[in-house]
Amino acid sequence: MQHAFAARDDRPWAFFTNDEARWMAAVVDVFIPQDEFPSASQAGVVDFIDYQMATAYGAGKGLYLEPPFPDGAVAEQGYQLEFTPAQLLRQGIEQARQLGDFATMDATARADHVEELSNRDDFIGTLIAELWKLTRQGYFADPIYLGNHDYAGWRMVGFPGAHAYYTERVDEHERSVTPPPRGIAHDRGGSPYPPRAIGGGSD
Repeated sequence: MQHAFAARDDRPWAFFTNDEARWMAAVVDVFIPQDEFPSASQAGVVDFIDYQMATAYGAGKGLYLEPPFPDGAVAEQGYQLEFTPAQLLRQGIEQARQLGDFATMDATARADHVEELSNRDDFIGTLIAELWKLTRQGYFADPIYLGNHDYAGWRMVGFPGAHAYYTERVDEHERSVTPPPRGIAHDRGGSPYPPRAIGGGSD
């Protein structure tokens, strides 16, 4: 299992810089820390978000990006910002990094700092809300989207995944069977795209 701050590997990010990825790992691991299951970054959530920001969702495809935006918009009204998700993350991370250095904080201080950021009624508070949504998506989405590595999220909640049929178990009568999780592109040898190592150096 790869720790979030282990030595970096040589695979480039599609959207993030290395420093942005390290900041992102610190935040998402506050949302879902490691226990008997992997943390968010260990399960590939940073990879998932990186991919989303580099593709159609990050560019705002299909999102409502033009004013007027209603005051007090509710979640059912959908995305209500003039910035694309990629712009929100890039600008928000830059602003948030000026308010604290995760590298100097222990786990408790990181959690307190993320909570403080989430309570802000400004651009940074909006960023943290978006990251919380993306973290949940990345931890529980099918692994083809680069998160949920080794089915961490599905194992956590007991979801069996995308089993199309159970013909191999047709003769197993009168007993409960809990098959291991299986994704859309299931590989018995494990994911060919493990989460990137997120290093401690600077760009």
